Amino acid sequence: MSFPAKISTALCIVLLGSTTTGAAEVDFQRDLLPLLQQHCLDCHGPDAAESDLRLDNLTDALRGGDSGEAAIVPGQSDRSYLIARVLHDDPAQRMPPDSERLSDQQIELLKSWIDDATSWQGAEAELAGRRSDHWAFQPLVRPEPPDLHSAAVRPQPGASDDPDAADEHISNPIDAFIIDRLHSEGLSPSHAADRRKLIRRLYLVMHGLPPTPEQTAAFLADQRENAWQRLVDRVLASPRYGERWATHWLDLVRFGETHGFETNRERPHAWRYRDWVIAAFNDDQPYDQFIIEQLAGDAVGADVATGFLVAGPYDLVKGQDTQLRLIQRQDELADMINTTGTAFLGLSLGCARCHNHKFDPVTQTDYYALQAIFAGVEHGDRTIPLDQPTRQRLDNIDAEVADLHQRLTNLIRSHNETSAPTVLRWRQPVDAALNEESFPAIEARFVRFTIAATNQGQPCIDELEIFSGTDSVGLASKGAQATSNGDFEHPLHKLEQIHDGRYGNDRSWISSHVSGGWVQIELPRPRSIDSIRWGRDRHGKFRDRLATDYRIEASLDGDHWTTIASSDDRLPLAAETTPPTYDFTHLPPTQAEQGQAWSARLESLLAERKTLAESAVAYAGTFSQPGPTHRLYRGEPSAPREAVAPATIAALGDLRLADDTPEQERRLALARWIAAADNPLTARVIVNRIWQHHFGEGLIDTPSDYGGNGTPPSHPELLDWLAVELIESGWSLKHLQRLIVTSGTWRQDSRPHDRGLDVDAATRLLWRFPPRRLAAEGIRDSMLAVTDKLDATVGGPGFSAFEVEAENVRHYFPKTDFGPDDWRRMIYMTKVRQERDAIFGVFDCPDFNQVVPKRNRSTTPLQALNLLNSPFVLQQADFLAARLQRSADSDAARVELAYELCFSRPADDQEIAAAIGFVEQAGWPALARALLNANEFVLIP
Repeated sequence: MSFPAKISTALCIVLLGSTTTGAAEVDFQRDLLPLLQQHCLDCHGPDAAESDLRLDNLTDALRGGDSGEAAIVPGQSDRSYLIARVLHDDPAQRMPPDSERLSDQQIELLKSWIDDATSWQGAEAELAGRRSDHWAFQPLVRPEPPDLHSAAVRPQPGASDDPDAADEHISNPIDAFIIDRLHSEGLSPSHAADRRKLIRRLYLVMHGLPPTPEQTAAFLADQRENAWQRLVDRVLASPRYGERWATHWLDLVRFGETHGFETNRERPHAWRYRDWVIAAFNDDQPYDQFIIEQLAGDAVGADVATGFLVAGPYDLVKGQDTQLRLIQRQDELADMINTTGTAFLGLSLGCARCHNHKFDPVTQTDYYALQAIFAGVEHGDRTIPLDQPTRQRLDNIDAEVADLHQRLTNLIRSHNETSAPTVLRWRQPVDAALNEESFPAIEARFVRFTIAATNQGQPCIDELEIFSGTDSVGLASKGAQATSNGDFEHPLHKLEQIHDGRYGNDRSWISSHVSGGWVQIELPRPRSIDSIRWGRDRHGKFRDRLATDYRIEASLDGDHWTTIASSDDRLPLAAETTPPTYDFTHLPPTQAEQGQAWSARLESLLAERKTLAESAVAYAGTFSQPGPTHRLYRGEPSAPREAVAPATIAALGDLRLADDTPEQERRLALARWIAAADNPLTARVIVNRIWQHHFGEGLIDTPSDYGGNGTPPSHPELLDWLAVELIESGWSLKHLQRLIVTSGTWRQDSRPHDRGLDVDAATRLLWRFPPRRLAAEGIRDSMLAVTDKLDATVGGPGFSAFEVEAENVRHYFPKTDFGPDDWRRMIYMTKVRQERDAIFGVFDCPDFNQVVPKRNRSTTPLQALNLLNSPFVLQQADFLAARLQRSADSDAARVELAYELCFSRPADDQEIAAAIGFVEQAGWPALARALLNANEFVLIP
């Protein structure tokens, strides 16, 4: 065949419903392509380039149009969208438009053209080799910093009183790039800020807290040449650094501690991911490892980090309609894909869910290839491995608890006149994964497991194994039969799975009774049995529905039963912190006092054990091997198309994964591809985010969209230099932070001047440091710091800003009274979706439902009213007043201390006089309230 280089007149009729000037053969580029393009314009208007079925060139016909459908699948006409449209029953959808249906001969001709696969090899090769020329997708190359020595430009009038100020700002290559751009616009950098302003700026940006008067005084007194560098190192070494910068990351990954939607239930173990992020920043974890652990931490010993995958909202209420459930699942996966794309790659991958991306080289097939990577991820708590120190401590606690139980039991029974002293050996608490019951051998044909209580809900057992020595005799495959007094109806949990030899939650049985339920196994014949093994979930993913009060009985005839094991001799479950009650009233005083001491120690140990054991649970998602993933036509679950293998964006890379690649390996492969040094996006994205949080605006002002719909960088060479520098430093974010804050650019004064405002009113070129208001967290935390009420405890469960009405649908009511539990840093405030803190939430806090790469900066009357009149601020004003009064002996000294605490500077004589006059009229709390409401208090200078 001559297709596709030469195409017959009949093909023109098929495609266009018209012919050319009568030539026997038609050249595609010369004759057919213009007609195809005109056809698109006639049928679809000027946006034809993005039409549903693109045939304006062969390569695009292979790639597909908006819908993601490939118009031509070489060698497979039955899968080609063009044929589907030619054969469509709906005239409005059928091609050619406004024409009679093609004849069978014409359709066969068209199919033959498509089925000649060899003729398409050139177009396929072109498509495979196609690469975007967009700047963000180009390889990273370190540019040379500009040489400014030969072309120094003095500051513009008003920019500085020092004619040589520009030279002072070339502290590192950052300054060379910035000053070179300023020169090109006829601008120069501003004078360096004074030391008081610099230390306040540093602490507010890096810690979200003001420096103490003592820290300010120490820096002012340090006259060493490297005083600033030493201060920067101390600030980066503080745990306050991780708390501040983790807030930015949690915004970006839509972290919340409730599920959202209508029920908005709590996630009591979600905070562990927040603590992991804080620790990662404080430890300067390499950013490439930071990425890998969040996507596949379970593969590299960082299980908590996968909380990233499930940090978003989750609809607990699943619809009865199958289609609705499929849509809910698609939404869950879309959240994971979108967040991964925006956070790490700066790409809006969600745009390709229903069609090929309109601006970026991301096809709908790419989207579903990524979905295949996340398809095995489900929301939920997961048991995570304990670290060695915690495991050792738990072992020590268990040993001491067993010893105390033994002592207390023997102490009481030794003074019980009605019975002889008895030594009772306590066993470990029940374990959700596996429990072994050993007993003297007994002849039995029936074994019954009865559950009186669980830690939550109806009891669940994933396998009940009966042993005669090493022989498992209770398997269904060996003829044993299972019965029960009631089964919970659920497609996953079935009675026959109680002894099928397979483990895990999805191979388990659940009783229909919360208490009193039993399951029984009848052996094919009487056997001598000596041990039984059972568990809630051998895979360790589920810990609910665990039998905590139970007995196991054996019988030869099914009527007469003997108890062979029970929970009576087990220690309380870790979740149970109340030890057995011991009565010491009948004991002599000395023994009673000893018993009370042992009992108190026992209670303390069980409480500690509960806290430690709970560290083994985190809201970090659960994983299972997924089935096939299909591309969905227009994103509809009811319209699956071809299956797709797990992969990444084809235009940017290839993971080379097979369809049946294990679930964990899929996520790990994607993580490593994103974190690779040759990925053109990853380093560019994170250095821009760091820059944004220093200067209020990134070098790219669309920080999560580096694609065709985003904005180009203001300083492209600087962006690439920083990205390469980050990679070559070992992906150290603290190295990047140190470079930025030690640059002359960062240390400029923030005062404006006319020339700068005329040329660059938004300060994108950084002719001065851009001042801005603190975020909500910084305002609240700073108040607590200056009133001396800030609880600096790092990590652990947070505190709530709400009183919670714990109905099925949670209701959250803002607190009106505040105590020490509420005085921790705001990052530890439980993040309730769809709700904001009633006082500081109005300062543009996110609602934790969507990724927030950049917060808004609004100014509203409600902000002013909350800072002036809210109970929290009034309370803190009283605390500040009390601190001033107890810390200084005179009114003038109190005012000076207030200014040092709130503004990091001394008050001048006029301010002192005005403040004292105000205090005489309104009192110290009123002055404290005014200071906490001052612009200077909430401003990053």
